[in-house]
Amino acid sequence: MSVRSILILATSCSAKNLRTDSSSGGEAARSHPKAEETHGGIWGPFLRDYFSDASASITIVEEPAQAALLFDRSLPGILFVEPRFLNKALLQKIRVRKNTDPAFRCYLLSEDPAFRKEPLFDTVFPADPSSIDFNKKFVDTLPMPETVRILVADDEEEIGAMVRDYFEGRKAPAFEIECVPNGKEALAAIARKRPDVIILDIKMPVMDGREFYAKLRASKLEIPVIVFFDSISGEELSEMRKSGNPAVVEKGYKGSSLSTMMFLVKRLVYFGA
Repeated sequence: MSVRSILILATSCSAKNLRTDSSSGGEAARSHPKAEETHGGIWGPFLRDYFSDASASITIVEEPAQAALLFDRSLPGILFVEPRFLNKALLQKIRVRKNTDPAFRCYLLSEDPAFRKEPLFDTVFPADPSSIDFNKKFVDTLPMPETVRILVADDEEEIGAMVRDYFEGRKAPAFEIECVPNGKEALAAIARKRPDVIILDIKMPVMDGREFYAKLRASKLEIPVIVFFDSISGEELSEMRKSGNPAVVEKGYKGSSLSTMMFLVKRLVYFGA
């Protein structure tokens, strides 16, 4: 699995100005009561948290004078930048990257009138990440393969049917769904044809999610996993996290809609490519 390089150009701010966002796709960034400043302002901790379950290397730069140099050194695949960093030198470097690397993504962290219509930016975010559905707006800009293969390992047939009904029939990308009732059959399915993402239940017969995940990690197959779990499975989830950092969606939670699941699948596919 490749590691995406993310460069965040954002200045520090008072921690008391931090707000939380429960719909961002990760646990929201929270201010520390004793901290006077937060590295990277509001956006730094927010983005670190959002990408915590992705295969990504994150660099935060707070000094505009260092921006162009660090851009050259890190060669980021994704750039988040506040307008104050956009001097002529950096703008020219961004233009060159956009013209030579179609996979490069660049996002403006403020609805600054001087830059909002600039074609260099894939999208423009407001100054406060808690005021928007960041997850949807970000994921909608990511390049996707023509087809995404999802393996659902869950002994509840209705879960697999629900995922299949929601995802199949879509285009750009199209989705192929395979459903199995336990971890043993999931390993066999992977051996036949590797999926792009696995949606995994924890409590299953024959081989549960914990044993399956341990075997998957031991096999060195870097396939993104979304644990789709009940709140009563907290201990099992903690055990799984000793060997990896799977994404998590709680069954029945208000933020666990299928649309949220789809955005998470797309994000993990992009970072797992």
